Amino acid sequence: MPGTEGALAAEPWLDVSGVHCEGVVWDDAAGRLRFVDIPRGRVFDAGMDTADGADAGWFDLPAPVTAVHPTTEPGTLVVADGDGVALATRDGLTERLAAPLAGRPEIRMNDAGVDPAGRYFAGSMAYDLEPGAGRLYRLDADRSLHTVLTGVTIGNGVDWSPDTTLCYFVDSPLHRVDVFDYDVTTGALSNRRVFADTSAIPGMPDGLTVDAEGAVWVAFWGGSRVCRFGPDGLVERTVGLPVSQVTSCCFAGPDLDRLIISTSTEELSPDDLRRQPTAGMIFRAEPGCRGRRTNEFVI
Repeated sequence: MPGTEGALAAEPWLDVSGVHCEGVVWDDAAGRLRFVDIPRGRVFDAGMDTADGADAGWFDLPAPVTAVHPTTEPGTLVVADGDGVALATRDGLTERLAAPLAGRPEIRMNDAGVDPAGRYFAGSMAYDLEPGAGRLYRLDADRSLHTVLTGVTIGNGVDWSPDTTLCYFVDSPLHRVDVFDYDVTTGALSNRRVFADTSAIPGMPDGLTVDAEGAVWVAFWGGSRVCRFGPDGLVERTVGLPVSQVTSCCFAGPDLDRLIISTSTEELSPDDLRRQPTAGMIFRAEPGCRGRRTNEFVI
């Protein structure tokens, strides 16, 4: 079967009773893993020595909250949500940075990422998955918001190559990972092309992360796996999971050598949930390589 090369296995790690957990990201300065449960508006954090969620904390924001990332100000996070992008602490939202979706209940933000210069990129999507209803936005340090892509259906994983010259992006229903040439000075994307055709791999590409060697790790919604793609866009390694709805992945820990994977219960029937009792949990795997330090949004 395509996508099974170099198979590894992920083990359940954190049970947070997640509905739709997404956006795992390692906050190096805080030494904590962060992620969200989108429909609950819940922002989680956990230490890597956590066992069974004992050290996992959280706070709630107005739902939905679709992504969370560290910033250059300790204790302050940047989040994507139903209206756009905001800053938040454990006390709640502290500053609205952009609200391109305010007054549009049919659409929300989705996955996001911080570029090597500290800009925030966030995709959007319609709740009814209307083709082309979403966009990819870029929020600069001066708080100016720019639309960098239109015609997006489900704006998902976004990350950059170690040398900052490439940007990888997923619009899930296209069943591919695209790559752009990237100008880190201006934040401009150009020369869009297909990096990896995933149409032969079960499920749809969702969140992604780029490791220290420049390989691209992609979570597959409905595919029970995370795949590592080499520079040629071919699968080099697969991490299998006992659940179908795999949403995102990141490298975490002091040595950035653990692969953390989020999962969901959405679109699962009662029978599916009985067969997948660990759906909605956070998983952990030993990938045999290292990630890169997470970029911080500049504030």
